[in-house]
Amino acid sequence: MSDTPQPIGQGSVPGVLFRGGTSKGFFVREGILPEPGPLRDELVLELFGSPDPLQVDGIGGAKSHTSKLMIVGPADRENVDVAYTFGQVAVEDPVVDWGGNCGNLTGAIGAFAVHQGIVRVEPPAADLTLVNTNTDTVIDQTVPVTSHGLDVYGDYAIDGVPGTGPQIPSRFRDPAGGVTSALFPTGTTTEQVTLEGADRDGSDLSVTCSVADVGNPCVFLRAADLGLDGTELPKELSETPGLLDELERIRGVVCERIGLVDDASRSRSESPAVPQIAVVSEPQSYDSSVETHVSADEIDITARIVTSGTPHHAYAVTGAMCLAATASLPGTVPNEAVRSPTDGSVTIGHPKGKIEIGVEVAADETRYTRSGDTDDGAGPRIEAVTVRRTARPLLVGEAQYRYIGSLSQLSPDTSE
Repeated sequence: MSDTPQPIGQGSVPGVLFRGGTSKGFFVREGILPEPGPLRDELVLELFGSPDPLQVDGIGGAKSHTSKLMIVGPADRENVDVAYTFGQVAVEDPVVDWGGNCGNLTGAIGAFAVHQGIVRVEPPAADLTLVNTNTDTVIDQTVPVTSHGLDVYGDYAIDGVPGTGPQIPSRFRDPAGGVTSALFPTGTTTEQVTLEGADRDGSDLSVTCSVADVGNPCVFLRAADLGLDGTELPKELSETPGLLDELERIRGVVCERIGLVDDASRSRSESPAVPQIAVVSEPQSYDSSVETHVSADEIDITARIVTSGTPHHAYAVTGAMCLAATASLPGTVPNEAVRSPTDGSVTIGHPKGKIEIGVEVAADETRYTRSGDTDDGAGPRIEAVTVRRTARPLLVGEAQYRYIGSLSQLSPDTSE
């Protein structure tokens, strides 16, 4: 028998499993996890059960939209109530990507703050100001509350979530350039990407794309350029031979061009969550994955998005924000496909239905970067984007972890 003292039991992290929009994740209060660095990442991977395609030995849900972490606390800046940090936990790779934001789970940040007493509120609603530390984006959010606390009932429905809930609007102020410091991080509204021998027939693959950073950086491609009609559902996209590999190679090239990685071949391991990549087409009618019908006259553009290498079951909200903003700007790939919106919003058709994003574009043609410079950006200024979600807590408790690897230093002293 070894003389080395063995840890007693397991460690635990208190938190709340929260659904926000069409995603869910583990929400913890600021100060509970270790400081940013390898130890924090190791702990998060252990909690979620990554890497493993099922995440069977952790709290992860085996999909990118259910393998997310939020760290939430009071803000330390004037006129801001709540600060939060987002971590996208890879499923099959030992990576936590802190490089972007999650729009769906942002819809639950104010609700978590109310639920945990981080903010003091009065019925019928809490008007909060949030800041996302990943992108330094400020969000105005309204959270319905009752005399008993957080309101989880309502008649607002979103495609991709059964039933109804309270409507939670989030207005993202000045959302362009949060990750790359520019609305169009390559300096142009369109880019050409050529991959030698990458097409599914062995020939070179050359595609035109738009790369924009609104909410999160995204790459937008014409569905037709990839041999798609644009209405494919996630299962079809996953089963199309070579398609996801093609998309990852394109994403890797863009990832290198905008400075997120030094080598395009390392995009999956070093920046798996951003940029997101999507295919777009004109408004089309199709049957959704939940046995509803989406009519072309109900939407402004048809789109499918891939996040962390997996076709999204609905549509990532930050990706929808970026798509709606980019579709509003002349000279972009999405703008070619979009029906001209007349009410300041863009409705996107996705695999489970549709999502509407409000877009406020400045009237002038100011060239813009987030730093305030006017040399590197291209296109008009995006004043704000608005999205409406629902949210509710699903489980309150403690996630367990083992004292393995570097986590052994978190173990209580077991010596006599």
